[in-house]
Amino acid sequence: MSRSSNEGSWGRRKSLFALSTLTPMNNDADASVTRLKKQARHGRSGSQRVLTDVYRPDLSRDSNEPQSAPPLSESPKLPRPSLSMKGSMRRPPSVFGSLRSTIRGNSEEKMEEPVGEPLSSTSSTAPSVGYSDSGVESILPSKTVVLHGEVQTSAGMFRKKKEYLVLTETHILRYKSQGKAADTFKVIPHPIGRTPTIKHGSVPSAGSQNDLQALSESSGDKDGRVPLRQVVAVHRLDDGKPYFAIEVCYLDEESSQASNLTLQFGNPEERDVWLKNVHSTVRHPRLQRASSIATFNLENAARIVERENDYDPNNCSIYKVVQRQSASRTAGRSSSDDLAKVASTVGFLVIGVHKVHLIQLAKPIARTSSPSLGLNTSQASYGILTLNALKVSGGDDTFELTFRQPLQRSRTLYLASTTSHEIAVRLHAAENFLRPECGHRLFRFSAPAMVEDILPPAVTADEENACLDRTLTAYCVAYGVNPGNVRYTINDQCEDAPRFELLPPADARRVDYGPIELLAITRALRYNESFGSITFAGICLDSLNGLHDNYGQEYVCSRTKKGTPIRLTADELGRSCLLVQEIRALAATSKKLRRMDFSGCVTSKPAATMDNPDEEGTIRKDIGCGVVEALFPLSKHQTTNVDWVCLNRIQLTETDLDYLVGAAVEKSCHLRAIELNRCGLTDRSMGLILDALRAQDNTLEAIEIAGNNARLNPSIFDGQLAVFGFIRKLNLSYFSRTSGSEPVLQAETLLIWRLQELRLSGTTLNEASIEAIATYLAHPQSSSLHELYFDHAHLSGKDVATLLHSMSRNPFEARDLHLDISQSHITEDLLLVTQAISNGLAPSHLSMRAVEYREEASFRKMLNALTVNKTIRYLDLSHTALPGDASEETCRALERLLAENDTLLELDLSGEESRLAISRFGSGINHALSGLKHNKTMQCFRIERQKLGLQGASTLAEVLKENKTLRELHCDNNEIPLHGLTDLVNSLIENTTLVHLPLMADGRKMAFKSAEMTMKSMSDVDSPAAPRSPLYSTPSAHDGTSAMKRGFANVRRTARSASAYAPSFPALPSQNRSTSSSHAKPSSPYSTTSQPSPRTRQTSQSPLTAPVSFTTQDIQTTHRLLTEQWDRQCYRLAQYLDRNWCLLNGMPVQMQIEDEAYERPSSVGSIGKMLEAVKYDTTPRNEKPLYFDSPQSVHAPADAFEGKAVARELGVSEEMQGKMSFKQFILESEPGTPDEDEVAGGMRQLRVATGLGGLEEPGTPTQAGFKG
Repeated sequence: MSRSSNEGSWGRRKSLFALSTLTPMNNDADASVTRLKKQARHGRSGSQRVLTDVYRPDLSRDSNEPQSAPPLSESPKLPRPSLSMKGSMRRPPSVFGSLRSTIRGNSEEKMEEPVGEPLSSTSSTAPSVGYSDSGVESILPSKTVVLHGEVQTSAGMFRKKKEYLVLTETHILRYKSQGKAADTFKVIPHPIGRTPTIKHGSVPSAGSQNDLQALSESSGDKDGRVPLRQVVAVHRLDDGKPYFAIEVCYLDEESSQASNLTLQFGNPEERDVWLKNVHSTVRHPRLQRASSIATFNLENAARIVERENDYDPNNCSIYKVVQRQSASRTAGRSSSDDLAKVASTVGFLVIGVHKVHLIQLAKPIARTSSPSLGLNTSQASYGILTLNALKVSGGDDTFELTFRQPLQRSRTLYLASTTSHEIAVRLHAAENFLRPECGHRLFRFSAPAMVEDILPPAVTADEENACLDRTLTAYCVAYGVNPGNVRYTINDQCEDAPRFELLPPADARRVDYGPIELLAITRALRYNESFGSITFAGICLDSLNGLHDNYGQEYVCSRTKKGTPIRLTADELGRSCLLVQEIRALAATSKKLRRMDFSGCVTSKPAATMDNPDEEGTIRKDIGCGVVEALFPLSKHQTTNVDWVCLNRIQLTETDLDYLVGAAVEKSCHLRAIELNRCGLTDRSMGLILDALRAQDNTLEAIEIAGNNARLNPSIFDGQLAVFGFIRKLNLSYFSRTSGSEPVLQAETLLIWRLQELRLSGTTLNEASIEAIATYLAHPQSSSLHELYFDHAHLSGKDVATLLHSMSRNPFEARDLHLDISQSHITEDLLLVTQAISNGLAPSHLSMRAVEYREEASFRKMLNALTVNKTIRYLDLSHTALPGDASEETCRALERLLAENDTLLELDLSGEESRLAISRFGSGINHALSGLKHNKTMQCFRIERQKLGLQGASTLAEVLKENKTLRELHCDNNEIPLHGLTDLVNSLIENTTLVHLPLMADGRKMAFKSAEMTMKSMSDVDSPAAPRSPLYSTPSAHDGTSAMKRGFANVRRTARSASAYAPSFPALPSQNRSTSSSHAKPSSPYSTTSQPSPRTRQTSQSPLTAPVSFTTQDIQTTHRLLTEQWDRQCYRLAQYLDRNWCLLNGMPVQMQIEDEAYERPSSVGSIGKMLEAVKYDTTPRNEKPLYFDSPQSVHAPADAFEGKAVARELGVSEEMQGKMSFKQFILESEPGTPDEDEVAGGMRQLRVATGLGGLEEPGTPTQAGFKG
């Protein structure tokens, strides 16, 4: 029956069904609430649901709120129940009848007013907590049909069926037939020959309910529809087979279930139509805003990224993606049934600070029986700066990311996402942020024009050094190396400043950087135009020389930063090793870079030839050092501004000479300098290079050819150098010349140049050479000379006097020149030298290191001359060798120098202690240091390796209390004990000018080492031949020493009682906690305390004295107490130096140091009291292994122990070794032991820490056995 002929019956049926469903609908609402509560109780929803009004989505109400039956006029606004099979089977049959009539009766109204789901304004959280498929969009999808048609669908193997799909603005609806779809949507025509059937209130069965829902169990969706806001990606399936298919992947955030829907078509045109419509509908901004990521997925991703140390809330983006198979992997499949095996995995792509993270879905709370995409079981991270290629498809949601680590194959991620354009833009911005100075993209970027249009502009380098730290850290993280291991400094006080100086690795266990670390450093420096010079001096680059990356050439530099092509063929660029490629890129991509220093960086070996094979008998190609090959072809073609190259200590081969000479002969190179010191140049190669450099006569500024094997003829050599008219630096140190009377350089040649630096160290100079240099120094042309080195040249006193007289313009007027005459024989004709110095003919800087005085009187003459000199401001007398210790008269002369000279600003009196030479002034220098009390001009004083000990430290402390001009005091390596450091720190209470004082690291090491040696020595004395009894033993000759070690069990009680009264003070940094295992040689300052009196030893004896040894706890307690005391003084020292530095620079600072009253030792014996406590209060050892006991030590003779040898070396007789106390060896600085009352009184200000901030306690070499 047609609808036109039955309008009345149609209206009557509609009203009757509507009236009859009032009560069942209310009951069904209660059932729905009950079902939601059950789901929440079973863990299907992590939060309480909020139900949204169907026609007013902006209003929401609690699901627990009772639902009342609306009036008849408002019946269309009733919330519709879910259409899932599981929920519908439990409802009364009348519900579905009334629902069917309601839908048909109001189809026109609903077509005019489509209802959509509420959208969230943000993309990081869900639009509402309870908004799901059971809400609005599952019940009333949009009626605006975008596309419809019959499609073969599948979601698994053997699960293919033809269905009728309807694409609306919000859903993809699936029906079993066109007729079922036409019954719902008027715009869909019915099949030909079929009219719609009208059912009159019949109760549908389970089968009819399935028809209504058009449910396909194999599809993974329970409602027969796919919400478009859940779609993650829509993309083609390229399997290489005759059929054509697309895949729709979607994710249910609540259940964390990912599913896919595969649509297969018979021709590509139909596939493209569906793909275009689905793709454009899903990418609609309205749906993109509604797409969200659940909170638990966000938290899971944040935890994973944070574990990778790559999480920054302000610089982190997350996207839903589909990881798909590449077409090449699926091309070999045998049938269309295997299409389902092309497994796509839904996950998340997180773009962090330095990495791209591919993260799997969080595991769903409850399992479902419907087929779904498998969860990704792997997690991977890729450095952003390893991005090799980015390809975005314009027809679907697919995109590809290719990453490649150095020396490894590339790895491509085949992904798909509706946000592929945003991902591409984000990655491009992240790469631009990490490499702001990069001239062009270092990765292939292929994207549609719309993506290119929305790319952000280039980031400007807004940090110092053109964001070098940011780029270097990003490269290190991307390459998987520790950025904290890379150390460098920026030097602004040099030529061609600022200069980047690479320092050795921070890890002391590694001497050199690895190849990956070097690649990260060099690539971070590319395109950085903030440095005028770069130096790798002393850093080994051998790991890159000869190393090739055969898996890619994306980092092969082929053009400058401006885009000028490098005039080398692609084959020449690509076949070079990594060292050549990186150095070439550094030189070509920076306009500001002028100087590069590679001194000692490459250890190249001569090539093995047929006549001279290598050790294995093979012939090796001469690859050269790599530096010459990289730089000089660029200079030849004028594609770099680097014109100062340092190749010192690199053995140049024939290949290097070919590149060097080939570029030097080109006048267009404009080379300023080529430093070739110690490069193994022969007579032939030296002559070849000097002849080639003639073309650079107008630009060459420096000639550095020191220490080579070439033996040059002065007459020929002088003519070769005379062609250069602008030389300002000349280094001819250790120059080998032929015999003859002619000078090394003629005075006329020297007068051509305006030299600033002349080095003739280690070069034998005859009388003619001295006269030529003297003539040059006397001429006004030499006024520009500031550095003149004759060290190791073995000049006589007469030669030195000649030079001093020639360089002086006016007597008592200092010439700004540094003269180095170290290791000269100035004792010959010393009177001429002392007279010149006394008459004020010396320059402002004078170095006389390692001068040997065979007579002490000669040294006194030199001191007297220096005392009255008024021109020398910087004087170096270090490593001065005397026949013996300085006498009292010599020390008085030194004291007068320190007290009366009023022009010296810096003085170096350091000694030398090595296996080959020992030079020091002896103990008399301690008294001579008191002359500094009266000095009013000295600012820097160096006196290292003079064995000052406690007495010297005390003298310096008295000096600092009175001297108000000294700013730096370098007195390290003088065996200054803890008490000496304490005196120096206490002197800074009154001194407000000193800004540098060392921490006496050598004294710290000696204290720990000596403690261990003494304990072992005392333990050996207690048990010379047999194991000791755990209970009792008869008194022996060493009862005095044994009695001093009884009762160790109270050490912790004493520590607790002491710390109970200890005031708090700032935490102290622990330094050198592992120094106890160092093998420093014990010295006499630790054994100068007098022995206890016999009465004291007799009084401390007991008839029940058990000879015991030290346990592990005793060792740890001793080390803990020593460490705390050293840390206290180091902390105090840092506070005072910081205060003085602020005062020197005019910065406001508090004069009074906080908690100083607590940190300052109250008495001289405060350290001794704590160590005495260790000796008197030990722990019971009946059940504990003895620390120093071993089977070898029990049966070894007494003289075999290291403690005995140490005691003998310190001057302690063998009969006194057994009686030597612990305190006597460690605290030689304490003049005496305080009485018990003083100990009890001073204990209130003692703080004994039982734990040092969780740091590892200092250990000893044998302590590992007790720690497991």
